[in-house]
Amino acid sequence: MISELDLEIVNALQINPRAEWSRVADALGLSGPTVARRWSALAEQGQAWITPSPGQRYLSAGWSAFIHLSSTPGESEDLLERLCAEPAFATISLVTGAHDIFMDCFASSHAELMDIVTGSFPRLPGITHREVVFVTKLYRQASEWRSGTLEPARARQVSAEPLPEQPGYSPDPLDAQLLEELANDGRASWAELGAACGVSPQTARRRVERFLAAGYIALRCDTSTSAQQGLREVTLVLNVPAHFVDDVGRYFAALTNCRLCAQVLGAQNLLVTLWVRDYLEVQAYERELAERAPGSAVISRQAVVRTYKRLGHVLDGSGRSIRVVPLPLWKENAVR
Repeated sequence: MISELDLEIVNALQINPRAEWSRVADALGLSGPTVARRWSALAEQGQAWITPSPGQRYLSAGWSAFIHLSSTPGESEDLLERLCAEPAFATISLVTGAHDIFMDCFASSHAELMDIVTGSFPRLPGITHREVVFVTKLYRQASEWRSGTLEPARARQVSAEPLPEQPGYSPDPLDAQLLEELANDGRASWAELGAACGVSPQTARRRVERFLAAGYIALRCDTSTSAQQGLREVTLVLNVPAHFVDDVGRYFAALTNCRLCAQVLGAQNLLVTLWVRDYLEVQAYERELAERAPGSAVISRQAVVRTYKRLGHVLDGSGRSIRVVPLPLWKENAVR
């Protein structure tokens, strides 16, 4: 288990992933070097990390899908290992329910996504069934989730000032290169990012702040299982009458324990991931759904047994990051 102080540092970086150490230190009543040293230890141990994540406008520049897989029991471990090596498969979990494996997938273009969902699986072992649904609208991203460890006043101290809003634009190879470097270390300095990409620190900062302000990409702080304080991950796959779907999506997105809420195209039209302390909590949300949107149906309920990969970070049995497979969130690509 990591300490309460470390949990506070993690919460501060969930709120503002690239906050200056002095700012985090002021909020926590510590020195900047102490905060930096403790974060470095967490990162080196794979207990916490910061990585690029799709932002609220990502779907105007990239593509995403959720994939449910069923597999032959004897080949599941080999399959999971092979899936983790695939850059496009971002988060991969072993789950309960009708399917064994639940994962999400990212691509920089529609053609690339089609190639992934049609070409990846025939060469992988043990797959007996797959179901793909395309993400069409995001109500909440995991980058917006907060642990709530910090008191509200301290949380406000570390909150980032909003960047000037940016209009849409076309990502280019430098943007993609910066994202790959941030995947390896989301707190790399501007000088380090610039040197790795062959540009000045000022250019690196300007480019990163541009795609963050445009809403294409966010940065998020993730943690190992030991830092999740007993939370259990559950995904509800729902079919909601069309005239209710936006209201229901916004309802789930407003819940503090909602990690993800997305409208999808498939036999279902809404997917919600919640972090709960007791599985019985899910029944209360289903009762609320029935009242808010009569005619809604729960297509499936999935509890995560183990997460093997989270947003490009391959995890060990304790949920610690052991290596990174950077995601192909962007390539040179016209915004649609």
